[in-house]
Amino acid sequence: MGFDESSISKKTISEQIAERLLFRIFSGYYEQGQRLIEAEIAKELQVSHAPVREALYLLQKDGVVEKVQHKGVRVKTISDQELKDYLEALYYLLDSALTKCEPKWNADLQNELLLRFEAMKQRKSAENIYEYVVSFAHLLQLFFDVTGNIAMLRFFKETIFVTNVAAQTKWKMDLVESYHLSINTFIRCIEVSDFNHARVAIKDVILWYQFK
Repeated sequence: MGFDESSISKKTISEQIAERLLFRIFSGYYEQGQRLIEAEIAKELQVSHAPVREALYLLQKDGVVEKVQHKGVRVKTISDQELKDYLEALYYLLDSALTKCEPKWNADLQNELLLRFEAMKQRKSAENIYEYVVSFAHLLQLFFDVTGNIAMLRFFKETIFVTNVAAQTKWKMDLVESYHLSINTFIRCIEVSDFNHARVAIKDVILWYQFK
């Protein structure tokens, strides 16, 4: 069945296809290094080549796929060292965002944070790792939105896409259960405006490769 341009989500066909492909990458249906063939995807989804091409371009911009000369588009392969570098960069970005957020934090922002955390808990209960990871990124984005720094927000989005995709084969439910406790601690620290201890709690989550 093809995609509906009048979708209630108001997302373009290309964006819907990009989300579908991203889900497949997260879930392991597409592996790192696997070639994504435009014609095959278009045939399967019953759409023309143009929106598939645009969807692949969107994923390429986010660092999820890469275009290799004479080999087409493939899921980007991230080495263990590169993943560690990205995760460390993500933590430093978040640490800076927390510093900028601390004097601006208020009850409305706290309520929004709790709503996003509740969404994470629901995904965890459903054992939907893909949605859980996406909802975690949505939670973290709140801090970057509060800073009002467009560059930081852009770098965050680029980095979180790469780290999420690269970690797809490593995130299992036991890891989710373990680090959800640290995320819970992080939330409780923010609730009482203890940003210093919040940094410690979230560091264990972002730099999970050091402790697994």
